[in-house]
Parts: sequence; C-alpha cells; structure tokens
Amino acid sequence: MTQLLERLPVSSGLQIAIGIGAIIVATIIGGWIIRFFLNVIAHNIARRTRTDLDDDLLNATRRYIYLLIYIFGASILFDYLQSVGAEYVGSKIFHIVDGVIFGLGAIVVSILIINILSTVIRWYGRHFASRTEAAVDNQFMPLLERVVKAVIYLLAILIILEHYEVDVKGLIAVLGIGSLAIALAAQDTLANMIGGFVIMIDRPFRERDRVRLPDGTLCIVDKIGIRSTKLRTYDHTLIITPNAELMKSTIHNETYPYPEVRATVEVGVGYDSDIKKVREVMLDEAHKHPKVLKEPPPDFIFLNFGDSSLDVSIRCRVATIEDRFFVSSDLREQILNRFRLEGIEIPFPQRVVTMVKETGETGEM
Repeated sequence: MTQLLERLPVSSGLQIAIGIGAIIVATIIGGWIIRFFLNVIAHNIARRTRTDLDDDLLNATRRYIYLLIYIFGASILFDYLQSVGAEYVGSKIFHIVDGVIFGLGAIVVSILIINILSTVIRWYGRHFASRTEAAVDNQFMPLLERVVKAVIYLLAILIILEHYEVDVKGLIAVLGIGSLAIALAAQDTLANMIGGFVIMIDRPFRERDRVRLPDGTLCIVDKIGIRSTKLRTYDHTLIITPNAELMKSTIHNETYPYPEVRATVEVGVGYDSDIKKVREVMLDEAHKHPKVLKEPPPDFIFLNFGDSSLDVSIRCRVATIEDRFFVSSDLREQILNRFRLEGIEIPFPQRVVTMVKETGETGEM
C-alpha cells in the first residue's frame, strides 16, 4: 500500500492522510458487508432450518464478529502508521498500541469461542438433557459451561502474556505445582466430584429410582449432586452418601431399566381344598384389580406341601414400585373375602402330639 501511495503526485503528508482514510473507509465498508451478510443472508438461511441452534449461534456471535472486523482494521491502521511514522514518533509507542490491540483481539476471540460453546451446551441441555427427566443433566451442563469458560480465559491470558514476551513456562510450572498441592489437600472432595461425574455419565441409577444399599436398606434416590447423593428411606429419613462411596459399593436398582415390578401374595389353604378351585379364585381376583397389568398375565404357583397347609401364591406385574405394596394389600383382602364365600379354608398351624407311656423297672411311669 505504501508503494502505491508513493506513486501519487501529492506531498508525503497527503499520501499518509489518503492511506489512513482508505484504511478507515475499507474497514467501515467491510463492517457493513459483514453486517448485511449476518443480518440478512445468514438470518434468512437460519430461519429456514428446522433447528434453532443456528439462530442461537447467530445471535450470540454477531456482535463480537463486528468487533473483530474493527479491531482487525485498527491493527492494519497502526501497522501502516508504524511503517510511515515510526521514525518521527518512536517505535515504543506503536509497540504498546500493538500489544493493546492484540490483547483486545484475544479477549474478543475468547469471548466469541465461549459464546459458541455455551450456546451449544445450553441448546443441548434445552433439547436433549431435558428429555431424560432427570436433574443430573441440569447440574452437569452449567458446571461444564463454567469449566469451559475458565479454560478458555486461562488460555487467552497465557497467549497475551506470551505476546508481551513474558515467560509463561514458569507460570505454567507454578500452576501445575499449585494444582498438585490443591489436589492432594482436597483428594476426598475431588474423588467425590469424579464419582459424581461418573454417576452422571454412566447413570447406574436416576432420581426417583428405588435402590437397595449394601446393608439392605431400601431407599428412593432423592437428588444426585456433584459431591454427594441424597437417598430417602421409607421412614422419611434422609441419607447423604458421598459419591465416591457409592461408586465402590454394589447398589441394587429395583426400578431401572424396567419400572414394572412384581407383586406377590402367598397364602396357605387346607389339605382338603380343591387346588383347581383355589387357582381359579386367586387368578380371578388378580385379573379384577385395575392396577394389575394384563401383560404379562398373573401366574399361579403351587409352592409347597406345608406342615399345616398347601402353600400357594399368585405373582403379577404392576406399573410402579409404589403400586406393589397397595396392590398386594388389596389382593390379600380380596382373596380372603373370596375364600370365605367359596368355603376355602385358611388353616391355623396344627401339630399332632402323641403321648407315649414309659414304664420303668419299678413299674412306675
């Protein structure tokens, strides 16, 4: 550009003014072109697509794209001024201004990248994570967004310091040693956080699942957090367990992946009862209950020849774990009333005791 301006039949001062004006005009025109492309062409293309991700990305980035155009124009302008006026003003001032422009550009680029990644993460959380019907993703997505922001800002700071010829290797070493010290001091917390991430990704259980702990305690998963998981027992007591401990334990999930559970009713009938009639009555009562699933159909099981009764049971499926207790109670009541109508006996435990008379040497018992 300098060589082209030198061919003009004007004074050197006017050549510099023409060069400055040309760069400013070119930057403004370039900004108008980019603005027209983003506001009209790209907006119309994004509006016709099925997804709203492109609309969100366009709204989140257009402002910073405008800033990048003007920062790029300012960089070209000061490079030109440095080439023609360094001998009059001094290169130190231009070096400082160049560093300021570079720093602004790095900050704007980092914000632009953060907005792009944050928009994608929020879009995923709004359209996909919400379909899982679990609050785990609602906790994981904001945490992931904060981690992404911290990493990008840290990289931007290191790039700016390197541009100012600051030795960042020592800083990186200090950060590494500090991170190691923090990790050793907070290893339990980090282990729980890693366990929380594993639970969120692997999902061995979800909120509202019914689980059995290693000690046999039955609980409902109330909330899965980053550091700990809250479990609620059927006595309405809250158990707060660190995620690292859960990852080391064997947890029995009784409602995932299939929420349907089995309800079982066992009963003993007299030995003189008609077993076919007992089967018919119990299956009929199971089919009558509105919460008993039709598929698979209820089953009748002849369990055992007991000491005082014939032990039988029916097994049926219900939709949720909460229904199992109420359905089992209802079926016991229905079967009891039906047995009384049909004359089917539910016997008490019976024992036959035989008295044997023993005679000693003296003839006395």
